[in-house]
Amino acid sequence: MKIKNLEDVFRHLPIKGEVAFASVKGKFQEKIKKQQLRYLRNHVDELKHVLEEGEEILLAAHGSSPFTAVEQLTTGLWIYHIKRCILVLTDRRVLHFPSNYRFKPRDSVAQVRFQDIESFKGKRRITFRYKNGIKEVFSQIKNGKRLVQILKQLVTTVSTSSQHGGRQHLCPRCVAPLVKDRFTCPRCRFEFREPGTARLYSIFLPGGGYFYTRHPWIGLGDAITEVLLIFFTFLFFLQYFMSTQRDSSTLYLGMFFGGLLLLEKLVTIYHAKHFIKEYIPVEKRYTRIPQPKPIKRTGIKTPGRTYEEERVTFS
Repeated sequence: MKIKNLEDVFRHLPIKGEVAFASVKGKFQEKIKKQQLRYLRNHVDELKHVLEEGEEILLAAHGSSPFTAVEQLTTGLWIYHIKRCILVLTDRRVLHFPSNYRFKPRDSVAQVRFQDIESFKGKRRITFRYKNGIKEVFSQIKNGKRLVQILKQLVTTVSTSSQHGGRQHLCPRCVAPLVKDRFTCPRCRFEFREPGTARLYSIFLPGGGYFYTRHPWIGLGDAITEVLLIFFTFLFFLQYFMSTQRDSSTLYLGMFFGGLLLLEKLVTIYHAKHFIKEYIPVEKRYTRIPQPKPIKRTGIKTPGRTYEEERVTFS
């Protein structure tokens, strides 16, 4: 759904305006309202599909998804663009939408239930510690101070943890919780791109790992780099073995470029391995399956049963 008028976002989504459009001091600001609606505009369809019955949006924030030290070391400041995301805080959970460099959706979504959060701290760089022992850092968070302020009112450390205990990815087709390291939805059998295939693409196709994980611009740069390294490696080895007077410096140059090629391949495999954890759908176009409507009571009371044991049906 393409939305040009920002006010249409407010009509399509259950936004709690008195919270979402307020400053840290709790005062409504038209500037914040426009900012929040811009943040949400590209994710209206995804949010309408993911949000539960009666769930309200409290705040949206741009930022960067968690990444490893090796990812940052091998990409530099580009990692903040590669890992861009939008965080949507509701009255029940934090929704995480990995995005492209323009904050457009990547057909991937994860959630963090409030009862799974053990602690959190920060403003621009927010660190979450979950009850399963995992710690994650979301960086470059715009509206991070306001996000933490609202979270403090919603999250309690005494609440019990869910079965998962941390951030959990959801199927973008049927919104079912996905099983870690299993790249097929357990409910609708929707398929996601797999690490084994990503590894093969990374090894045998220049830039293949990035193209497979839907990072085309990085893949293009990587492909050019790989082709040049392959060319120089082959050229110097060919000169060395075809020459009647073999020069050891030519061999060393061939080994040098070959080593760079190997290092570049290892970096590509490493990146593809981590990109694939965002659960990227195999199909770019798919039909979303509506969530089941909330359970309603039939109103028929069975003798000898408590009210909680009444028969229920899906509407």
